[in-house]
Amino acid sequence: MARKGKEIRPTDLRISLGDRGSRGRVSRLLKWVGGITAILSLIFAVHQAVQLVSDVREQRRHITELYKIGKAQQDAVDYEGAWTSFEEALKIAESGGRLAKLTGQLSSETIMLREAQEDLAMQWVKNMAWAEGQNSPRIVDQLVAVLNRGASNATGVRKADLLAHVGWANFMRWRAGNRQLNLEQQYRQALEIDPASPYAHAYWGHWIAWGRETSLEEAKRHFSAALVSGRDREYVRKIQLAAFQNLGMDGEGDFLGVINEMRRNNEKIDPHIRKRMFAIYSYSCRYGDERFQRLLDAVPATEQLATFRALYYDENFDQERRWTRDGCLAALTEAAGDREESLRLWVALRLHYSFPGTGQRDADAAIKRLSPHR
Repeated sequence: MARKGKEIRPTDLRISLGDRGSRGRVSRLLKWVGGITAILSLIFAVHQAVQLVSDVREQRRHITELYKIGKAQQDAVDYEGAWTSFEEALKIAESGGRLAKLTGQLSSETIMLREAQEDLAMQWVKNMAWAEGQNSPRIVDQLVAVLNRGASNATGVRKADLLAHVGWANFMRWRAGNRQLNLEQQYRQALEIDPASPYAHAYWGHWIAWGRETSLEEAKRHFSAALVSGRDREYVRKIQLAAFQNLGMDGEGDFLGVINEMRRNNEKIDPHIRKRMFAIYSYSCRYGDERFQRLLDAVPATEQLATFRALYYDENFDQERRWTRDGCLAALTEAAGDREESLRLWVALRLHYSFPGTGQRDADAAIKRLSPHR
């Protein structure tokens, strides 16, 4: 017996076949739309990537330009200008370092610029004591902040250098009235990291001489250690000479001793230092003068003669002061034991002194003292 079921009508078959075709067309359409969307997304992503690369290149170009400008300004001793250039470059580097932000690390540009700013801060602090108008509290505070930032991230010799310059900057603060600062702390920490640090030794020696609370021999040991390091020797000498000059008459012998040592080592002697030493001689080089004797006790007369001739007998010497110069030479020559040459010098000087005065009296006394038939 035939099984009865629902009868399939031709119209139903047509509708079913129509639905299948419709779904196929829709499916194909969706695939096309998906493909186009993917292509558009890819094009957009490529555009974004190209734009990002372009932005990064532009940022790096701008950073490099500001870095070079800052370095040129630093070389020209335009420290404030250099500081502004590095600050502007840092803002760009820190705002544009997307990858660095994701990894939680500083970008290479940021690290480079921070180190450049720290180097500038050290140079600025090194020259601050001799630069009028550049030691305002605001400037010193911003330099200390950058130096401390650098010291907290640095290691080894660089960390020691940064700490030593924090101490020197604090000396500026101390001079301005902040007497609660402990300068020795930074110097001690620096030397624990780098026992040969020329800056920590030189600055500490300067501080000891400034306070005069301990033996000056300790300050001298620090200066010697700073010089042994071999680093930035010219600057170490500058700090050393400043320390002894600050002692006034009590430091004149040591001041001369440093200059004599520099002459023997063929080191550059600044015109300002030459002028200062000549002023000391001008007031002291008289026979029997106590101040002159202290110089002779500090440095042998024969050594002083060599230094004196090297410093003051050249074409650049102010000839208006030659009579004072020659009188000092005659006194040093006598102290060195060459009485005959000293007498000759005094006789020549006596011809110049046509009017009564100190020079004439000194010449007459010397001629009488040195003449073999007196």
